[in-house]
Amino acid sequence: MRLLRRDDSGASWLLTPGERELLLALFSRPEGPRSSARLSRTSEDLDARARSELVGELEGHRAHVRARLEAMFRTMHEVPASPVAEPGAASPGSASEPGWILPLSAHDRECLLQALNERRLGAWEALGRPDPPEIPDTLSPASPDFLDWWTLVIASRFQGRILSGEFQE
Repeated sequence: MRLLRRDDSGASWLLTPGERELLLALFSRPEGPRSSARLSRTSEDLDARARSELVGELEGHRAHVRARLEAMFRTMHEVPASPVAEPGAASPGSASEPGWILPLSAHDRECLLQALNERRLGAWEALGRPDPPEIPDTLSPASPDFLDWWTLVIASRFQGRILSGEFQE
């Protein structure tokens, strides 16, 4: 994933075909239930009331993020590889790999980062909140935890790339 351009309206990213497939696969898996955080340390009643008020808002926000993701993924468009210019040509240039351009407005970027974080945190919780979250040397593809580790790693890498590309000097 490589940042192509950044301006006031947002940024465009170039994804390899493999990165595109990873991103789409990451969001094609159903999201597991998340454990709820305790909202109040002083009152069980206050915690229950606050949680019930937030449930509807949280589900509405998640629906909005899902809709934005679907719209974002529909805006991705393929770019073919450019051929290498002939030796001695006026403008030699370099060959580029085929890929997919993902344009992200500032709002889209925030939605994508939130969705990636939800996937990452859900996998981390499913794995028992490992600290540090390092893949065990004994992990096999047949392990019941394999998809959660995959989700944790892939979501983390996409998040890191977006953040490092957006905030480079």
